[in-house]
Amino acid sequence: MRKKLAVILCTAMTVTALAGCGQSGQTAQENSGASQENAQEQEEAGEEPAEEQADAQPSGDVLTIEFFQQKGEEGPQKGYQAIIDKFNAENPDIVIEMNTVPDAGTVLTSRISSGDIPVIFSDYPTQMQFAQKVENGYVQDLSGQAFLDNVNPSSLEMTKQADGGYYALPYSRNYIGVYYNQTIFEENSLEVPTTWDEFLAVCDTLQAAGITPMGLFGKDPGRVGHMFQGAVVAWAPNGVETIEKTVAGEATIAADTEFPQVFDKMKTLFSYANEDALALSDTQCWENFANGQYAMCITGSYARGTISSLNADLKLGVFPLPNDTADSTNCLSGVDAAICVSAKASDEEKEAAYRFLAYLADTQNAQIFCDNDGAPSCINGVVNDDTGIAPMVELINSGKTHDWMASTINNNVVTDLYNVVQGFWADKDVDAVLKNMDASIAVTSAE
Repeated sequence: MRKKLAVILCTAMTVTALAGCGQSGQTAQENSGASQENAQEQEEAGEEPAEEQADAQPSGDVLTIEFFQQKGEEGPQKGYQAIIDKFNAENPDIVIEMNTVPDAGTVLTSRISSGDIPVIFSDYPTQMQFAQKVENGYVQDLSGQAFLDNVNPSSLEMTKQADGGYYALPYSRNYIGVYYNQTIFEENSLEVPTTWDEFLAVCDTLQAAGITPMGLFGKDPGRVGHMFQGAVVAWAPNGVETIEKTVAGEATIAADTEFPQVFDKMKTLFSYANEDALALSDTQCWENFANGQYAMCITGSYARGTISSLNADLKLGVFPLPNDTADSTNCLSGVDAAICVSAKASDEEKEAAYRFLAYLADTQNAQIFCDNDGAPSCINGVVNDDTGIAPMVELINSGKTHDWMASTINNNVVTDLYNVVQGFWADKDVDAVLKNMDASIAVTSAE
């Protein structure tokens, strides 16, 4: 069974949104120097087994623990590092070193399959790939740990595994929404739209004023996939379930009545967007948006910290991608940052890891992360003082959400659909994309 999982994990591509996988990797411990770079090269080459890592601890009582985390954006990295610096200063017997690499999800699954599991790592506990890791004994059961008592109950419940256990510390919630420049809206006397028609009216007003209403970025199929997932949840209430049925051979996308409107609406969005959308990267689009080139940008909560850092004077807001009515509007949201401990770590390493997770779960420290990351926190008592995200928080708190596709659909199926949808960005052929989705699912679900 473990050999079978290793093959699955090595071939599976992690859904970046959920996570928001990073576009650039770095280790955040500033003092590591050349020795850390050498360690990373060895790690990526698979040259150093986990047992040798344990033996390589420096002499004395200081225990160095790797924290492998998958958030590549600037905001969450800054938040984590600020907490790590505090923890290391207050706990001289432990040194936490953050490790962030490109394509982190694939690197993590490869390391797990080779037995080189980081002592502490972030993952996405509502996804099927995480359940497979749990079933095969790679992730430590955290049930009963006192720090879980400081987690919002609804967020914690989302992470419960099949055996009833909790294997991650949920740290933040994510979402896909429409970010907007509040100043541009105010200058054009615009209100936040709550229906699709109101949204189109906003776009028309902006376009008439010579302003590009929407900034989109389609260079990376993973980011295209995030918008696609957000669009399905917003515009096809049963869309995720229809994909599940198609995977099971019980339905087809081409015969579905909801999916055509998803792509019709997406096609309409393109008419209000930047002409270079297909070739534009996420970071370049965020920079353009932060500098006022677009009035709006559809992206994830993971981008908020980065966008804010690009323009400290930007008045940033976000609202749900609206459906035909406010009552029928839902948003894509799941547990984003979640911290895990390796079940294969030594007892000493586990105890150190528990201390760090307890530190993360402290409200004061979690507030530091929230202030940098900007996403809704899973930790009790943390306050997001950014009133601009209130529409998203209200919708999430009301329960009008749907989790990411990978919570119920195999990652291979989901990631291949991203490529299909990226093709639609190029040809904008609705009939073709529906048929191509069926063809893609037929192949990937049979693998």
